[in-house]
Amino acid sequence: MKSIDHPYFGHLEVPSMDETEVIWEGAAALGSSEVEVRLWADPSSGLDAGVLDAFATHLTRLPALDTAARAAIRENLQQDRYFIDYHADELDDVEVIKRLTREANGEAISVDAFTAAMHPVQIGLWHLIGEARAQVVMDYTIDAATSDNLLAVKVARDGTVVSVDWES
Repeated sequence: MKSIDHPYFGHLEVPSMDETEVIWEGAAALGSSEVEVRLWADPSSGLDAGVLDAFATHLTRLPALDTAARAAIRENLQQDRYFIDYHADELDDVEVIKRLTREANGEAISVDAFTAAMHPVQIGLWHLIGEARAQVVMDYTIDAATSDNLLAVKVARDGTVVSVDWES
């Protein structure tokens, strides 16, 4: 199907060019803030109502998805805290890092404190027919104004976290 009317996303059309591109943009509420959302589609495939329904469910249950993403971030940082150490060294003059350092009281910034201070800045919904793994990508940052380094939490259609990747 090259176009579809969806209850959550409205009228959508598959891109006509040869590249995957954004076919819908919006925002989703998470606590007292909003997260930018982009729906990407592949021009070589149609639109699947089941995939769109799964995306809509994730967005309406964003607090649960955020909890799962943060648990994966916490586990990832417990295994390798270089992302924390990098930010503590490179952004030591940024208020959030100053606060985390003060709260650590001479110790290393804790994984839990760092994870709690991170926030999602963007959610990518990837409508790629035949893609069995990551379809939702939540980008988390410690401070979007001063760092372009993100932890991208990739989530499968069923809500299972597939990976946590450091991106910039």
